[in-house]
Amino acid sequence: MNDTGMIRLHHPSLSDTVREELVRLIVTGLLKPGQRLNEVHLAERLGVSRGPIREAARELEGQGLIVSRPRLGFYVADFSATEIVDLYEIKIWIDRALIQDVIRYWPDEARQATLAGIDLIDRSAKLPFSRSLFEFRGQVVERIHNRYLAEHALSLYRKFYIVTALIDVPDEAERIDRIIATLRGFWSALVAGEAEDARRIAEEDTAYWTRDLPARFVACMG
Repeated sequence: MNDTGMIRLHHPSLSDTVREELVRLIVTGLLKPGQRLNEVHLAERLGVSRGPIREAARELEGQGLIVSRPRLGFYVADFSATEIVDLYEIKIWIDRALIQDVIRYWPDEARQATLAGIDLIDRSAKLPFSRSLFEFRGQVVERIHNRYLAEHALSLYRKFYIVTALIDVPDEAERIDRIIATLRGFWSALVAGEAEDARRIAEEDTAYWTRDLPARFVACMG
C-alpha cells in the first residue's frame, strides 16, 4: 500500500493489454454478442501471437464475458435482460462490502482522492465516458484493502463496462449526468464517514436502473 492507500494488484502484462482490447472491441460493437473470436484475425489486428489472445479469452471466460465451445473456439457472451438484472443485484452486495472496506481501512486522503477523481471522468460521449468510468472504477479497485473483494469488484465492473451499452436510454447526456451525480453523492458520504447514506444512495441507484430494464434492453437490442 502506498501513501494514498492504494494497493497495486499487478503490473500490466501482454495478456492484460490484449484482454482490455478485447473488452473495448466488445463495448464498441466491433465484437458482437454471440460472435466467434477469430484468433488469427485478432492476432494480426493486435500485432501479437495467438497465445495472448487465447490467454486473455480464457480470463474473460472466467469473468463471464466470453464462452468457449468444444472444437469451435471462443465466443462473445450473449447477455439476457434477466442476467443484467442479476448483475445489478450482485452490485448491491459489492457496494455494501466496498463501503465497509472504505470505512474500515481507507485513510482520508484516499477517500478524498477518489472523490476528486470523479471530475476527471470523460463526459464527452457514450464510449469515452464508459471507458473513463471503467478506469475510475479500476482506480477504486486498486485502493480496496480486501484483495478478494478487489478481484470480484473488478470482474463486476468489467461486465458493467459492456452491459451498459446494451441498455437503452432516451438521453445519453442525462444518463451520464445521473451516474456522475450518484458517484459524487456516494463518495461524498464516504468522505464524511456516513456509511448508511452511501448504502442508501447505492441501493436507490440500483433500483432506478433496474426499473423497466427488460423493456429498455429489448428496445436497445432491436
